[in-house]
Amino acid sequence: MRLPFFESARKLIHFLGGLIPVIYLLLNLTKPQALLILGCLALPFILADVMRLRWPALNRWFLRLFQGAMRPEEERRLTGSTYYLVACWFTILAFEQTVAAAALLVLACADTAASVVGQAMGGYRLTKGKTLSGTGAFVVTAFLVTLPLFPAPTAFAGAIIAAVTECLPLPLDDNITIPLAAGISLTFFHPM
Repeated sequence: MRLPFFESARKLIHFLGGLIPVIYLLLNLTKPQALLILGCLALPFILADVMRLRWPALNRWFLRLFQGAMRPEEERRLTGSTYYLVACWFTILAFEQTVAAAALLVLACADTAASVVGQAMGGYRLTKGKTLSGTGAFVVTAFLVTLPLFPAPTAFAGAIIAAVTECLPLPLDDNITIPLAAGISLTFFHPM
């Protein structure tokens, strides 16, 4: 099965969000530096999203402009990209640099892998919109992206907990819950 163009574009953008933690690590930015830079980049997106939801005419224009790139549920709520940027900011705020970077790599790579594999392969449904094949891809990818930064048992525990969190029907957007679950589990299971 082939992904629709707009979904493929969304996944590419999601995956490219992995540059945020890579830059955070490679430039060895301090937490305040990273929060300031990311905040300045995110603020226009957040403001545009909030403004379009307050003014119906602006929302109609926004929806026409991004027709095909937005999911139906995003017509009346914040977009996934806004949640993504907010999650990056809060993840960097809440966790130590290595944990934050790993948690954001899980969000960028494992969530993308789960979606692409789950939609392409289908298979046994675990919960609404989540398949066993997609969840398996999530676990493998999360483990692989965290392994260079953490010992294998820690990386595996973080991958499992983040994957379970991704499958749960939580009221928060998974762009927020995935890096928080990954960050908390990596912090908890990391040997001191």
